[in-house]
Amino acid sequence: MAVEWCPVRFFPNQAENYRVQCNFRLVRSADQSFSPYFMRIWKIAAVTALALSSFAADNVAPTKSELEEMYNKAFRAFDANNFPEALRELDAIDARQPDLAASQNLRGVILMRQGNYDKAQTALLEAARIDPKFWNARFNLAEIPFLKKDWTEARNRFQQLLSSGGSDLASEASQLVNYKILLTYLLEGKENMVDSILAKLELSSDTPAVDYVKAAVALQHKNQKEAKDWMSAAEKDFSPQLNKLFAESLYEVGWLEKPAGAARPSLPLMTAAERAEKTKAMSRSRFEQAQQALRQRDFVAARKLIDEADQAEPNQAATLNLRGEILMEQKEFEEAEAAFKKAAKVDPKFRDTQKRGSVSKRCINKPPEAIKIRRQNSLSSKFT
Repeated sequence: MAVEWCPVRFFPNQAENYRVQCNFRLVRSADQSFSPYFMRIWKIAAVTALALSSFAADNVAPTKSELEEMYNKAFRAFDANNFPEALRELDAIDARQPDLAASQNLRGVILMRQGNYDKAQTALLEAARIDPKFWNARFNLAEIPFLKKDWTEARNRFQQLLSSGGSDLASEASQLVNYKILLTYLLEGKENMVDSILAKLELSSDTPAVDYVKAAVALQHKNQKEAKDWMSAAEKDFSPQLNKLFAESLYEVGWLEKPAGAARPSLPLMTAAERAEKTKAMSRSRFEQAQQALRQRDFVAARKLIDEADQAEPNQAATLNLRGEILMEQKEFEEAEAAFKKAAKVDPKFRDTQKRGSVSKRCINKPPEAIKIRRQNSLSSKFT
């Protein structure tokens, strides 16, 4: 199946540009430092390999911005199927900073696309050497024997992926790997192994893996109609992106013919730790943007941003306190007081909330000209 890690990708062409700019936009904190998360998030996309569409810039010290742009150029060339240009950009990166796991991984992906599996494996092994926890490269190493139709070796590598880090993988990632393991058994005629793996997949309803397993079994028995019925059922319950992701393996093994011009599927897959890091980074980013909007007295934007911060990471004292400040500026004093009280309940040591709460209470039912709010203290409060 063709898959590759990069920034979120459910996307063709024009949306791709948006993805590169937005999904991997650098998030700046108040001191303008880079946010570690947004430079390290992964994405799964189609091509039989995982490739980061942005790399951890904090690993490239003095010239990180320049090297990041070089990597992005390489990825854009790769994504446009301009492999010679992509490899030239990667060569330039290696000349400046040879020990970048993401760069070696992308090189491996390109070589896999070109059918040069031996050199691809060399690059991917180097990526794994540089960063032994680099899930992308390890997944791609398992994809090589899968594409070469060496089912036993592919299965061994996928099983090793699960045994070494399965508990920390997001549900979508572990289901994808289990699905591919099951396919290797089917392709070897070992249908007796299906039930045990299918039972694992049935424990989660996050992906259409179960429907595609049943479709694969039907295809193994040359029953195209039944297979299409299972795939149609999956299409009703799951996103097009997930359906394309799981269908890709059926195209790869030759059981189905891929529609002409079909875009490569992709899916953001993260470990639990990466997911938590993403959530916190997103919340912090929205919090800081809400602070800025409040300073500029754009209360509508500030309220929208603080809603997004709270949705990403609910019930944070700093977020609730800032919500209270915004509501006070909008003269919604009762709601502001409720927000301050909730913040104080979440973190009794958060003094700003108690101070703001008392101001809010005094402001209720008073005319606007009588309201004096010392906003600067609140705006300088830190997001923790």
